[in-house]
Amino acid sequence: MTSLSISIDFLKSTIDDYDFKERPLIVGLSGPQGSGKSYLAEHLLSNLKTLYPHLNIVQFSMDDLYLTHEEQSQLNEVAKTKLLNNGLLQGRGLPGTHDIALGLQIFQQLIESKSNGSRHLPVKIPLYDKSAFHGEGDRYDISKWQVIEKPIDIILFEGWFNGFEPLDSDQLKLSYFTSDPSEILQRHKLFHLEEINQTLKDYSKVWRLFDKFIFINTSNIDNVYTWRIQQEHALIKATGKGMSDDKVVKFVDRYMPMYKLYYDRMCDAGAVKAPNSNLKLSIDISRNVLSHQLL
Repeated sequence: MTSLSISIDFLKSTIDDYDFKERPLIVGLSGPQGSGKSYLAEHLLSNLKTLYPHLNIVQFSMDDLYLTHEEQSQLNEVAKTKLLNNGLLQGRGLPGTHDIALGLQIFQQLIESKSNGSRHLPVKIPLYDKSAFHGEGDRYDISKWQVIEKPIDIILFEGWFNGFEPLDSDQLKLSYFTSDPSEILQRHKLFHLEEINQTLKDYSKVWRLFDKFIFINTSNIDNVYTWRIQQEHALIKATGKGMSDDKVVKFVDRYMPMYKLYYDRMCDAGAVKAPNSNLKLSIDISRNVLSHQLL
């Protein structure tokens, strides 16, 4: 079985019994970069539309909520000065570099479009252009945003750190000071990680909206380096442009503290508190499904 077929089976019983009159079914998807998360989200969307043509389904991602280029540039300056050169916030990608207020507003509009009809329609969901400003990225003009004109029945929302929960102060310090001084966590100042941890609290408001949660688990998070290098090689083959392997490693290094602090905890518990509402897909380095489990 594939991650897609297992995910469809997981959702099908819920969809078949779900009362769509009052609230859309919200499904969170999460997985390390390069693990096949985006592929799963896109194909889950197309397959569910085929299986349930009478339902209105929308899919978007945390990436769509990135700050504008101007806002990120302002954050870069704050990170360099007031936050004493916090490199984790200089450039898009980590918690703190998204417009979570906008994301929560979009979710609320989509939810209320179901219960209150056209009063909350249309809903406009931003799209992000990662190639803008020589790769620094920017939000597309609003004329290119995804426009939702009918009440939504199912929302699929994917992101590489969906479900990551902030640690309390003691947990964070314990993880930091018990890590090997030569490894990734202690390449950063503790208070820089504390800033990210504090920011992550706002993202948890999104996870609380999930009815179901599907996530990809790998026993070795360092597989992300291999997967991202593979992706970059494919990009270079297709376009003639891309990062060297060394640059990919440096790119992934910036994300790795998040995985080291939060990933295993998320994989142990999922993101939805209700029993059997989380689907854990365990994969090998070739992205083959080894097992799956309900949490």
